Amino acid sequence: MAIPVLRSLTLKQAIHAALAAFVIGFAITAVEFAWTATRERTAALGRAADVATLLDGPAANAARTLDRALAEEVLDGVVRTNAAWAEIRLADGGVLAHRERPLAPAGLLERAATALLFIDQPVVAQALRGPDGATVARLVIGIDTGAAAAGFLAYASTALVAGTLRNLLIGLAMAAVFHRLLTRPLLQIGRAVAEIDPEKPYGQPLAVPPGHADDELGYVIGRFNQTLTLLDREHAELRRMATRCPLTGLANRALLLDRLDHAIELAGRANGGASGRLAVLYVDLDRFKRINDSLGHSVGDALLCRVAERLSASVRRCDTVGRLGGDEFLVVLERVADAEEAAMVARRLLDALSGLPLAADHRVHITASIGIALHPAGAGNTGPDSAGLMRMADAAMQTAKGEGGNRFVFHTRDMTDRALARLRLEAGLRDATAQKAFELVYQPKIEAAGGRLTGFEALIRWRHDGAMVPPADFIPVAEDTGLIIEIGRWVLEEACRTATRWALDHGPVPVAVNVSARQLADPGFARLVEQLLQRHGTPPGLLELEITETVIMKDVHHHLPTLNRLRALGVRIAIDDFGTGYSSLAYLRQLPVDVLKIDRSFVNDLPHAPDIASTVIALAQRLLLSTVAEGVETMEQRRWLAEAGCDCLQGYLISRPLSADAAEAMVMTAFACNEALPLSA
Repeated sequence: MAIPVLRSLTLKQAIHAALAAFVIGFAITAVEFAWTATRERTAALGRAADVATLLDGPAANAARTLDRALAEEVLDGVVRTNAAWAEIRLADGGVLAHRERPLAPAGLLERAATALLFIDQPVVAQALRGPDGATVARLVIGIDTGAAAAGFLAYASTALVAGTLRNLLIGLAMAAVFHRLLTRPLLQIGRAVAEIDPEKPYGQPLAVPPGHADDELGYVIGRFNQTLTLLDREHAELRRMATRCPLTGLANRALLLDRLDHAIELAGRANGGASGRLAVLYVDLDRFKRINDSLGHSVGDALLCRVAERLSASVRRCDTVGRLGGDEFLVVLERVADAEEAAMVARRLLDALSGLPLAADHRVHITASIGIALHPAGAGNTGPDSAGLMRMADAAMQTAKGEGGNRFVFHTRDMTDRALARLRLEAGLRDATAQKAFELVYQPKIEAAGGRLTGFEALIRWRHDGAMVPPADFIPVAEDTGLIIEIGRWVLEEACRTATRWALDHGPVPVAVNVSARQLADPGFARLVEQLLQRHGTPPGLLELEITETVIMKDVHHHLPTLNRLRALGVRIAIDDFGTGYSSLAYLRQLPVDVLKIDRSFVNDLPHAPDIASTVIALAQRLLLSTVAEGVETMEQRRWLAEAGCDCLQGYLISRPLSADAAEAMVMTAFACNEALPLSA
């Protein structure tokens, strides 16, 4: 872009250089004028003194003899030497003779020059002495200041013109030098910067103008080139971070989707030929969370890096391996012949992962679940887009994981349907949680021996799209999404409200509520229970919390403070599904537990296989704990449990889960009659 002349650096530089030269030149000229004025004054006085010395003898004779004619003749000679006036003064003060030269009128400049040269009226006085040395008179000469001023003005005008020309030449010379040393190199640098491609500014360093390698311009260009290099490195790192996983260096989700879109486009051009199909492998490590939790995240990160290396080494250079996040990887296989080739690669990946070496000084055994989706699925089928392919492979991977892991599974339509159903179920569950669109049913528990009502277990129910959704279907979804925290809070609040109402209207009846792993792991869970008990005025003994054996034993030391605090409140603690986990008897003695619930799988075997049930009852009696048998459905089971010393029974033989109104009617009947409940048919 051209710069206007009036705003160009060259013109500004020339103007400032000329101004600087004129200021400095005029300062020098002023000093010269002052020095010249002093010199002229001194010269005029010196000439008058010389004349006085020269005429000392004649003037002295005229004064001794009082010869006026001689005195006037001497003074005429003095005024002819450019003196303004002259006189001989006798010793008594009288003037012997006086002569004065007529002067032309002085102009303004002359008067100014006179004022500059002679502040006062300068005179030269010469003593005239007699033979005896005594002073008889004085010769006084007045300086012609006009003549001196005229001479000074003549010199000053010449010096001013010469100085002006000199200053102008100096300014122009300075401007030329500055232009050569500064402006022109800057213009060259500007043109070079303008020629840099903004799309690719890197790799185009500026050249240093000749003669400026070791000065400030060279330094500026060097720093500019260094900045370009640093920007190149930083942009390269940003590009890498934008497309690569920072831990493993594999392609990230964005780059994977780009590569997958490109592969789908190539497959479409090949019209589904043998070399035009591609396979997407969704790889998820089995039980990776356990490694992270037990060995730490540093070991987990080291393992992920090893997995990335193995996956990359097990595929071709034209294939893409990327990390989606966590322990999930995606492999895009281009130009696969058929499903058998994809299966062969998947088996190779599984074998490579199963033989992993040590990870951070820890020997680990890792397996993976792989879901495979092919594109296109068949001749004439264009197939889904990249996101659809990934969903298909993810659904297949979930199936492989559900079958135990360490295997690969191809995608089918049924897998997609299940995945979509899961998404719809999750969306509906979120809406139901926000609207609290649940209900509680209550299954009674009775004494094994006497048949009297001892309490209820509160069970959640959810009706979605007009149909009842089994808890086994939506509770795992609530656990995975974290909605179980809010749902569990609602269940606790409803159970406390119901237990309080029954106690006030009829009598105290304990209500048991199931607690999930996420709830128990929440640091504020015990405080929440305390707040709900206080809010509804519920006696703590009427609330029983049922926790599965597996949940408690997964992290005893972490859960023990929460359980102790709940027990200190007066809340009863029950271990649900006892016998199906891996309880340690040493831990069982330390846990603040009140009830052991015998799992229904052991009750179903009664009375033909009573070993485990009888062991659990005996253990509970030794530990002074109550026992509740779940899933009691026959009279034979009831009789055996009563004879074995089981405390309470729960199951379809006693009653199916009841609505809140029906359960309250049972409570009212129990307290009114104080009799054993009739058993269900």
